[in-house]
Amino acid sequence: MAKFVWLLLVLVVATQGLSVKKAKSANKRASKDVKKVEANPNKPLKWPSQYALKAKRMSLTDNVIEDYAIWKNSKQSRIDYNGGQVKSFVTSKDKNFRYGVKYEIYPEASIEQDVITVCNNIEGNRWERLTPETILPEVDGFEAEIEETMNDKDCIKFVYDSDEDGVDSENTIWAYYDRRARAWVPVRYEVLEFNTWLGSKTKHEIWDFYDYEKDFSFRSVFDIGDYGCSEEEAIKHTMDSESVTKHLLFIDAENDKHVDHVFNTFKKNHNRKYSDAEEHAMRRSLFQQTMREVIQTNRQNKGYKLAINQFADKTPEEMNRYMGLRRRPEGKVGNVPFPYDEKKIEEISNDIPSEFDLRLLGVVSNVKNQEECGSCWTFGTTAAVEGALARNNGGKLMALSNQALVDCAWAFGAGGCDGGADSEAYEWMMEYGLPTEAEYGPYKNRDGECNIKNMTKTFPIRGYTDVTPLSVGALKVALINHGPLSVSIDASKAFGKYSSGIFYDTECDQIRLNHEVSLVGYGERDGDTFWILKNSWGPQWGIGGYMYISARDNVCGVATEPTYVVF
Repeated sequence: MAKFVWLLLVLVVATQGLSVKKAKSANKRASKDVKKVEANPNKPLKWPSQYALKAKRMSLTDNVIEDYAIWKNSKQSRIDYNGGQVKSFVTSKDKNFRYGVKYEIYPEASIEQDVITVCNNIEGNRWERLTPETILPEVDGFEAEIEETMNDKDCIKFVYDSDEDGVDSENTIWAYYDRRARAWVPVRYEVLEFNTWLGSKTKHEIWDFYDYEKDFSFRSVFDIGDYGCSEEEAIKHTMDSESVTKHLLFIDAENDKHVDHVFNTFKKNHNRKYSDAEEHAMRRSLFQQTMREVIQTNRQNKGYKLAINQFADKTPEEMNRYMGLRRRPEGKVGNVPFPYDEKKIEEISNDIPSEFDLRLLGVVSNVKNQEECGSCWTFGTTAAVEGALARNNGGKLMALSNQALVDCAWAFGAGGCDGGADSEAYEWMMEYGLPTEAEYGPYKNRDGECNIKNMTKTFPIRGYTDVTPLSVGALKVALINHGPLSVSIDASKAFGKYSSGIFYDTECDQIRLNHEVSLVGYGERDGDTFWILKNSWGPQWGIGGYMYISARDNVCGVATEPTYVVF
């Protein structure tokens, strides 16, 4: 049912047009034939101080549907996200917390895979008092426009448009006045944002509200003890904790103070200095969008977490510079056949371990950072060569030169920092071999002059092998006997923000592959295999530069085009 609703909404949006400006002009044309309504000065649009209601938020820009439930009065609030998976409690003042306190409660799997309740809290202070939260929009600036039926309710449509800091937005509220409750009741809220710097729509959300109540039992709703939490057991945090500034615990991405606090910490941690006020505003807008994506994903308890990292203020075009994989020319295959047929793989699979990690065998070099050069195709393939060479020389691991591939493989079809294919890297290495990083020189994050003929020692490979695609068993056998492997993946938006857990993103593509990484191990959780990937975005990304990613459904294309090196 949810999928049907989602498809219907996408169809509606497609027919209405994508930009805010188009939506505005359509509304103006439609309103010419509709009688305007005057707001009643005795009943201005204002939300009651006490209420309970439920909501469904549909983000048409992020392909997300979320459920909310909220209980609020003048001193306390509670918001349940996605069926109560995550709960947020705020008390503005009590005997122990003069400036208020906030709790966030959610389930989390322990190392032993037991589900435990995690309880966190943060205290307010004289500069940042904590007050009850709401999921309802601010109503300042909204003006009554027309009477309109929405979700079978006779409503007043309120509109507020703004154009500031490069963001053109249209905000619409549908609400009706409940005479019995003496309060405005929200029915729908729609917001569209068009980022003029990016030239694209960055936010389109529809909130539907229902099950409004004025009265409810405070004791049963606001008692955190009923949900496995207490003041004594809660993990204490401050606004400067990494859990807040990186993982966005307790943060509201629509709160300007919160956005500025996290953004300022980010700029300091990553030494960001922007050219002028306009770029600063543009980067802040991108950063806020990243915050929204991190928060809404983490609230869904998908089994993995996203976080603020070095890419939080980057445009999609800029992110391409941190990848760089080009697909192989059609028909290009490895020159050494994969030596295991399906029957042999099945036989071997019965005896292989449930967990395997090449890092423990000393054949995986340190995590590297390709930075802003589209050279991922050199890091995945070089890691495969380093591992194969270590296997061949008694376990002696040497760091080989990525820069040599960036500088020298042009005649084989590669484009240095503008990208390349794994086959181009392998064919160059078959001809010239890889030198060590110590002799060729360190990675430069830019194209350079080829210096391969001056090397005293290189390590040519005999060839490379394509592992049977889409086979978990083949991938495990190849990894154990020949790994590390070089694998091509789709580095999706969520992939770039990965922080921990077992990644599974339905938006990842199995065919549209744009990034090369190394497969160095695998493990199991609840009977499902997950892969251990080594990335080339530095140790500050992911889990020390690594990622756990589900093997189910070939997520992100890990098993689409894996290869290993043969000496």
